[in-house]
Amino acid sequence: MHSFNYFEENNTILVTAIGSFSADCVITNLRRSGYNVIGCDIYPSVWIPVSEKCNYVYKAPLAIEEKDYINFLLDLVHKKKINYIVPLTDVEIDIINKYRNKFNNVVICTQSEEVLSIARNKKTLCEYFEKDNVINIPAFKDVRELCDTFPLPAIAKPIHGRSSEGIQRIDNTKELDTIKGKENYIIEELIEGNIYCVDYVRDKWGADFSIPREELLRTKNGAGTTVRIVPDSDLMQMASYIGKKLNVRGCINMEFIRSKDSTYYLIDINPRFSAGVGV
Repeated sequence: MHSFNYFEENNTILVTAIGSFSADCVITNLRRSGYNVIGCDIYPSVWIPVSEKCNYVYKAPLAIEEKDYINFLLDLVHKKKINYIVPLTDVEIDIINKYRNKFNNVVICTQSEEVLSIARNKKTLCEYFEKDNVINIPAFKDVRELCDTFPLPAIAKPIHGRSSEGIQRIDNTKELDTIKGKENYIIEELIEGNIYCVDYVRDKWGADFSIPREELLRTKNGAGTTVRIVPDSDLMQMASYIGKKLNVRGCINMEFIRSKDSTYYLIDINPRFSAGVGV
């Protein structure tokens, strides 16, 4: 445990995964707004520069070790009188959402179970917007129902994937055969174009705001490192439409690809702060 700066334990927020891309921006702004911030991460605090901005930092077990992770959070909530929990990674959101009824009198700062059931399942997300006449979705199939006529090249994605993990490009029938029947995968039509991300926030009264950006350079796990802000009204209107249809409350990130004919296709929704939220 790393700690400094005694404080009265009220208005206290636990931020998880403080070694992640968005943590510095999130913690800096929470502290600026007067909150006490407790951080946790699987790595020692001395490895994580942003830990110096937290009031306390604790070493957490892996989120995939569900019972240990949830018990760790519950103990911390009791010990430090935590009022809010802000998870910063998809895996933590999934696990906390699964056990959210255990956190009495604590605000879990994620989307609702209904929104997460759509946003964190690529098959459900595609089906939800597939017949929508406003939002474009690449043609897709559950690979368990895949036939030889699916147009190639294509992209295969894990249904519950995150940070571009497990994504495969399928260029020929031999590669198509290797993905057939694979559980928990979908395959999508490959659309060539540039990636655009929209950081989007909406309140409980329906007022919303968004900032679109073109991702000029991205890491392999999908984090934009060089971006260009694009005040594109069409993209902003689509983001607003999606936010209203899903009944988003809080901040999320949407990913689009812009095809050569300038059509935007929704390819993912990240129900959390994006890696580039600091932009």
